[in-house]
Amino acid sequence: MNRPQVLKQLMEYFDKKGKILSIDEYKAADDAPMRYMVAKRAFGSWARMQQMARAAGWGQTVEAPAPAPKPKAKAAPKKAAKKVD
Repeated sequence: MNRPQVLKQLMEYFDKKGKILSIDEYKAADDAPMRYMVAKRAFGSWARMQQMARAAGWGQTVEAPAPAPKPKAKAAPKKAAKKVD
């Protein structure tokens, strides 16, 4: 496989997992789409693969969190009425 094909398969796998796995996590995974060495050989290093995945747009489709609701302004205290003697 060439580099774009390997990157595509890995990005789809990481989308299912929700994050880019570390080397140890990837090696321990039973459902990995390819062996670790096949993925590493295409890029030269795991860090370069992670960098290329981010450059290709992995993780940019995640929705931004909703803004926190603004606190309501407190009402001004009422002025005391003047007593007329």
